[in-house]
Amino acid sequence: MSLADQGQRWYPTSVQVTVHQARSLRVKGKNGTNDSYAIIQLAKDKFSTSVAEKSVAPVWKEEASFDLPLFHPGNADRCTLHIIVMHRAQVGLDKFLGQAVVNLLELYDSKARKKTDWYKLVDKTGKDDKPRGEVLLDIQFMRNNMSASMFDLSMQDKPRSRISKSITLHMWR
Repeated sequence: MSLADQGQRWYPTSVQVTVHQARSLRVKGKNGTNDSYAIIQLAKDKFSTSVAEKSVAPVWKEEASFDLPLFHPGNADRCTLHIIVMHRAQVGLDKFLGQAVVNLLELYDSKARKKTDWYKLVDKTGKDDKPRGEVLLDIQFMRNNMSASMFDLSMQDKPRSRISKSITLHMWR
């Protein structure tokens, strides 16, 4: 890759994840259904969907946005998205139904800024031990250019407009 190509590379600063629905979930609830919800996790940030009651094919259509750390292979663990599907128990602890693990670095390298696909649910160790169902995700990479603007505003020698001077003067009177 030439230097010119590297300068044109677009790196995301955030990711928006939409959990649309799940299908073929393992049944943990009464009457052959689940009261399921999904936890979307990236590094230490988590978001939980609402509970879809009495269903084995829940529909959530809920989204969460996460800031991405520096986007390079050294941050692979912090750029791994976890979608954990749980059954809400009436008594005791909620029950694990399965999880989808998405390496965002690999997904981004596939040149797709937006990817909608079914992801297979696996057990806690990442093994495909028994059928657990799938979850439909929409993953969209985004870039927030605010950091450049914020840096420019922090420069001391930057000329200011008359409006900002008059507001500053008015505040000190």
